[in-house]
Amino acid sequence: MMADTPPLRRSMLYLAGAYPQMLDAYPSFPADMFCFDLEDGTPPHDKLAARERIADALRTIPDGAGRERLLRVNGLDTPWGHGDCTMAATLPLDGVLIPKVEGAGMVRQVTAILDAGGAPAALRIWCLVETPLGVLRAEEIATASPRIAGLVIGGTDLAETLHVRQTAGRLGMLHALSHAVLVARAHGLTIIDAVHPNYANTDGFAESCAQGVEWGFDGKSVVLPATIGMANAAFGPNVEEIAHARTQVDAAGGAQDGYASLHLAHARRVLATAALIAQQDALRATLQPAP
Repeated sequence: MMADTPPLRRSMLYLAGAYPQMLDAYPSFPADMFCFDLEDGTPPHDKLAARERIADALRTIPDGAGRERLLRVNGLDTPWGHGDCTMAATLPLDGVLIPKVEGAGMVRQVTAILDAGGAPAALRIWCLVETPLGVLRAEEIATASPRIAGLVIGGTDLAETLHVRQTAGRLGMLHALSHAVLVARAHGLTIIDAVHPNYANTDGFAESCAQGVEWGFDGKSVVLPATIGMANAAFGPNVEEIAHARTQVDAAGGAQDGYASLHLAHARRVLATAALIAQQDALRATLQPAP
């Protein structure tokens, strides 16, 4: 497997702290990543109880497939943000997702809290880009801390603050989204597309995923478990792409001219990703309870 093949990040399922049944069942969902949510998915009156609920789930319900687990904390300008980050430093997590990041200062503040709390170096920071300032300062954000792993688009807030309509084509957000993708690629980060605005059902979801793939995103934020499979299919290589990649690699043999190397690098990434998907699917199958 290629050393630079990233973890699978085709789908990231938000798990609201207000819904214990979702927290308890999370390993059964086929998402590549899980984001336990203390921010938008948890009402103010339930913030502290949800914090304990999520902490208990993370500590007592392991994911046998070893998929990434993130925690979306509340902003540091809220009564809960500092406590969320302090707790995150002690939990078995892979990352902390910061909402409404608008500059390097926010990232450095969270980094300082995690460091002070004894967070391991492997605990990464993810940043939600969901305001005009977040878009304009995306490069500053992406380079603010060695803990940064990726960017996530907050589509609803971004559309609202840009004063554009959330149409199927998202033309009003095209420049902002393309800029965020450009920054992620320039700095070797993962970038996850926004939740589909019609999140109450699956209408238009497949088209939204296809658009995200075309624009260069690595995966899709999801809130409905029923849409996870569609996101995984869209953001993973299909049968034809895998077969074509295998043909390219086999035909190249030991040839390594400059032009061929570009195509071979892509083909090898496709095959490595396909191998990761097969490995994860097989592992999840062994963990499913017997009927």
